[in-house]
Amino acid sequence: MKGVRLEIQNAEEIPVRLRDEKDDRVKARLVFLNAIANYHIDFESACAMCGIVTSTGYLWIRKWNKEGYEGIKDKENAGGRPPRLSEDDLKLLRKELEGKEYWSTKEVREKIHEIFGVSLSEDQVVRILRNKLGMLFSKPFPVDYRRPDDAEAILENQLSLVFSLLRARGIRDEEIAIGFVDETRPQNTPNTVRVWSFEKVRSIKNTTKFETNTIGFYAIKGTSVQKFLENSKAGSIASFFEDVKAANSDYKAIVAIVDNFASHKSKIVKNKVAELGIYLVYLPPYSPDLNPIEFIWKSIKRLLSVTFVKNLEDAKRIISEGWARSASYLSYAKAWIQRFLRAVGYTELCG
Repeated sequence: MKGVRLEIQNAEEIPVRLRDEKDDRVKARLVFLNAIANYHIDFESACAMCGIVTSTGYLWIRKWNKEGYEGIKDKENAGGRPPRLSEDDLKLLRKELEGKEYWSTKEVREKIHEIFGVSLSEDQVVRILRNKLGMLFSKPFPVDYRRPDDAEAILENQLSLVFSLLRARGIRDEEIAIGFVDETRPQNTPNTVRVWSFEKVRSIKNTTKFETNTIGFYAIKGTSVQKFLENSKAGSIASFFEDVKAANSDYKAIVAIVDNFASHKSKIVKNKVAELGIYLVYLPPYSPDLNPIEFIWKSIKRLLSVTFVKNLEDAKRIISEGWARSASYLSYAKAWIQRFLRAVGYTELCG
């Protein structure tokens, strides 16, 4: 209520402290106290004059009356309310969380309460995990249960054998094109992108499904190639490798990482790549996560999902434009390059 006056102890000390104070934050508190104690300004007017809320005003009066000058000084390392979890608490929390591959926010919140007896909101937990512990928040990447536990080691070994063979034949690393081969059938009807809106959004689609069987060679060294296939039979795949060779004719050898699709292992394809100087490295079974071209297909599928596709030719145009744009970036394969090419002694792309 306006006009309230509060008793402030040791009022005569306040102007003395104010005269010598160097800390602007403490000086502002002394000005507030001095206004009430020595200039007889009522509490609410003093709060308004100093630009503070009444709860803060009461706080500084209580601290002064209880502890004097020391009470209104900032404590060391305290920029406001002390953190609910100390640095030692955070170290212990990190150790606890590292014991499991992934956590939900709710699980972490419950774990914090269990260990430290502290109740935090989910927003507070998110800030701690992201800003204090540097954790990532993402969807778990689905991995087939049949994927070998040592899939990375298997791929590394196969790459090492191929590069050893090429070096033994006198082919230098800079004379080798490297890329990933994969097929996909992007659809024009699914919605794979979420958007923000105030009302329910409709996406106008052409629900006619177009056959867009697409194959690509995503080159991390050399020239990328994309083509539409009539089918996925061995003859079509062999023809595609001829296109890959034509686009990379300046290289003495081409290393292509492929999956275990039956036509990729057919006699027709094996004979053709041997003729062309293309060396196939087969991914471990059920390991599409080791093929960076998958990220390009995902980008193209997202593009199709938010684009009105008029007809088959329009679908092919969108796919080809998306491929040309995405395949020009090495960023999709950055982690793969560092993990596998560095391991086999190919450092030209490793930075």
